[in-house]
This record gives sequence, structure tokens and C-alpha cells, in this order.
Amino acid sequence: MRIINVTFITLIGLSVFFGFVNFGYSWIISLGFATLSSVISYIIANYISKRKLKVVISFSIALAIALIIANLIASIIAKFTPSIIHSYIYLTLNLLFIYIFFSFTYQKRKDLKFGEMVSFLQRDFTDVLGRPKLVDTSALIDGRILELAKEGLLEGELLIPKFVIGEVQHIADSLDPLRREKGRRGLSVLEGLKQLSGKAIKVEIIPDNPRNREVDHRLINIARARRVPIITTDYNLQKLAEIQGVEVINLNKVTKALAPPVMLGDKLKIKIVREGKEPDQGIGYLDDGTMVVVDHARKYMGKEIEIEVVSIYQTDTGRIIFGRKQEEIKI
Repeated sequence: MRIINVTFITLIGLSVFFGFVNFGYSWIISLGFATLSSVISYIIANYISKRKLKVVISFSIALAIALIIANLIASIIAKFTPSIIHSYIYLTLNLLFIYIFFSFTYQKRKDLKFGEMVSFLQRDFTDVLGRPKLVDTSALIDGRILELAKEGLLEGELLIPKFVIGEVQHIADSLDPLRREKGRRGLSVLEGLKQLSGKAIKVEIIPDNPRNREVDHRLINIARARRVPIITTDYNLQKLAEIQGVEVINLNKVTKALAPPVMLGDKLKIKIVREGKEPDQGIGYLDDGTMVVVDHARKYMGKEIEIEVVSIYQTDTGRIIFGRKQEEIKI
């Protein structure tokens, strides 16, 4: 890099030197201007090399636009003015527009989102309409995202990072039967979403982002760079994303808004899928993922039973419904 700097600075100095000599200046004055030009060129190049890429690109675009507009306007004005002042018109307008565009770009530099610009330029305009959304692991293994897509309640591009798919595959290979079942359901949901790809939704597998090892931080970084919301059921991820200004679509809240309310005394049919924490408890789930705790239901593991809702407990992460088998409720 040092050789390149020396070469170009020398060429700039020589160009300025011979230019001033050709204009009739003495070699001493020409050498002075050549040295000054070389020093200024080095300072500017050194300053630019330490700036962020998006800052350099921003100011380069601003400079190009300013020069184009200034020279177009100057060429029009020059047609109606004496030739003796043409050089002053061009100089004044160029300086004016460079100042205006540089000032505007500097003040708005924090608003520049190159990730969004790149995403926009890479889009196929024949693709689906709708805002792109980033899908996390919990949303895939939950499964409700597929049902929402089937019913036309979800549209736009569904961006799924490679590391999310890797995490789902890792869960699917787990030795724990429950985790393994969740992972396989996630892979099945992914395949179902791919099959639905068309004018309503489109699944796009996006490259990994190795900056952070933590999955949540990777997702948030991608969402911030692309300015897209995250679809999740993970309460902790939601809070972390919201703190950093990232929009979150929580499937628990979406399905809760769509599902009919469960009231005390309602009768439900629940399949008991695992044991509860307390002795003789059984655990089941509603279609929207709400946990249902049923007393004296451990013996019905793997079976569907009818229960009556006796209490509802609301938490930050969702609801927990408590019920009892019909014939065990005392009247």
C-alpha cells in the first residue's frame, strides 16, 4: 500500500508541476504548488482510509450528484450571461451544491441503512409483496407459523438463516424424545413453508452471520441490518430485541388474538402428552400451544380426555390452564 501511495502522490505532484510550468509560472512556484497538492492529497487519502465504508460511499454519491446538478444548472445560466463570468458561475455553483449535499449527507448519516438498500436492490420485483420477516428456531419448532401461512394470514418473504436450520437439525438429532420430536416438527414445518412458496409467501435461506456465537444476537444483528421484524415465540428473545429497537412478531400473541377465549367452566378435549411437576398431574396443550395442567391425569398418558377448566393463570410468556377430568369434579 505504501508503494501505491508514493506512486500516485508523485504522479499528482508531477502533473501539477508541469501544469503550472506550461501556464508560464516559474519552476519554484510550480514546485511549491506541486508539493502543496501532494501533501493535501496524502492528508485527504489518509483521512478517507480511516472512515467507515458507508461514510465514504455516502459522500461520494453526494459529491457526484452535486457536481452533476451544479454543472447542468451552470451550463443553462451560461447561455444567457457573458462569457467572461462563465468560470465564476461554474465555480460558485459547484461549491454551493457540494456544500449543500455534503451538509445534508453529514446530518443524515445515521439514517443511512445500506443493508436495507442492498436487500432492496437484490429483490426480484416479480416476487411476493409484503414486508420480509426473519424466522427464529422457536417459531419453526412451534408449528403455528405454517398454519398462519396456509390461511393467508402471513405474507411476504420469510427469511430463515442457515444457523437456525442447523439448530433445528441439532434438536431433531437429540437423544431426548421430546426434543427430537420438536426438531422433526420444525423440519416438517420448514418443508411445508417451502411448498407454500408462491405469490403469498416466499422462503429464503440467508447466509450465516458468524459475528456473534449467541444465536439471539445473530438474529437481532440480521434484523437490524435488514430492518425486518423477527417472528418468534421466545419471550427472552423478544425482550432483548425490543430493547435494541427491533420489532418482534410473537406467535403467542397472534394466535391468542385469533383464538376464542377459554373461560372458567369451559369443557375441552385434551391429549395428555407428559407428566406434570406435581404427583399424578398430566400435561396437555391446546392447538395454539397453551399449556393445560390436569390433576389426576398421569394415568391417561397418550390418551385424549375431556376436562373442565377450573382456573386460568396468566404469565408474561402466556397462559396456563388448569383443569380436571369431568367425572372428578365435585358438584
